[in-house]
Amino acid sequence: MKRQTLLRRLLIAAGAIVVLVIIAFGPSVIAHFSKQQKTPALETVARRSFPVLASASGSLQPGNLENVNFTIAGQVSGIGVQTGEKVTAGQLLATLNDANEQAELNAANLAVSAANAAIAQAQATGSSAQVAQAEAQLANAQVGLITARQHEAETQLHSPETGTILQVNGVIGDTVSAGNSGVTNPATNGGSAIANGFIVIGDNSSFVFWAAFSQSEDVQISKDQVATVTVDAIPGLSLPAKVLFPEPSATQVGGVPEYYAEVQLTASDPRLRNGQTGTVNVTINYANNVLAVPSTALFTGANNQLQVDVWLDGQAYATTVTTGFQGNNLTEIRSGLQAGEQVVLSPAGQSVLPSSPAPSPT
Repeated sequence: MKRQTLLRRLLIAAGAIVVLVIIAFGPSVIAHFSKQQKTPALETVARRSFPVLASASGSLQPGNLENVNFTIAGQVSGIGVQTGEKVTAGQLLATLNDANEQAELNAANLAVSAANAAIAQAQATGSSAQVAQAEAQLANAQVGLITARQHEAETQLHSPETGTILQVNGVIGDTVSAGNSGVTNPATNGGSAIANGFIVIGDNSSFVFWAAFSQSEDVQISKDQVATVTVDAIPGLSLPAKVLFPEPSATQVGGVPEYYAEVQLTASDPRLRNGQTGTVNVTINYANNVLAVPSTALFTGANNQLQVDVWLDGQAYATTVTTGFQGNNLTEIRSGLQAGEQVVLSPAGQSVLPSSPAPSPT
């Protein structure tokens, strides 16, 4: 009897628990199973006009960026400029210890003086042969003086252009190696945008953007094409620009040919800095009144061909297409679609919807 009573109580308790679960979770379970499939984001195939762009990543540089280096090795004895200072062409920037060069110059001057004295002595008391010998001595002494003056001049570093001191990469007392001076950019520096001269000069009020384009896009880049430049470090900033100069030959970067172009910014911003990275979009053509879809509708299908999902009667059908011009957001469709059809948009970085095979003609 006690066992039956206990069993009855357990059954009542279990029934109560089931009722509570149904009350608590029943509506959400029913809603889950009764919910209809949502229609995905769609776009209608239509004729559109849009610019055709060539895009490339690259880096900013101040205009006329130059590395300035001593042509001989030595110890720095003086630096007459500092970062941010405006300088003019020919202005003295820095000097090396010239004790040896001064000694050479003094000796050369003494040799010239001695040769002049020898000529005077020969002309006064010597023969014509002695005069000729003294004149030869003077000629040699004068060559030595010219050489000594050149060596002394090499201890001085002068500005090759009017501009702004962007970097001073040394201090008094440093020992420097001989180096080359001149314009530096990725096309002349093996793909590197780093300016590393003892002193770096440029025009930080006017920036250029150096970018390496693909081989197929490079042949479509030409002087004065309109462009826009975005800077990674400054989100939302888009600056107008134009192509200044496409390099006529490839630059080898790690054994791979890169095709650089110099793009001149036609507006500036006080936040721009040498070496900042970004992207340039150059308008190389214009697609006028062509059948187009958003580029996010395209994907590579199982047959390794470009496809879109055509939405028809509540279902997506994978459809192979042929494309043409490509803009920033739109892609021309040359075959496979008709105006008025709807395609599924697949956001960048997400998988496309499962597709059904196209319906068979009846």
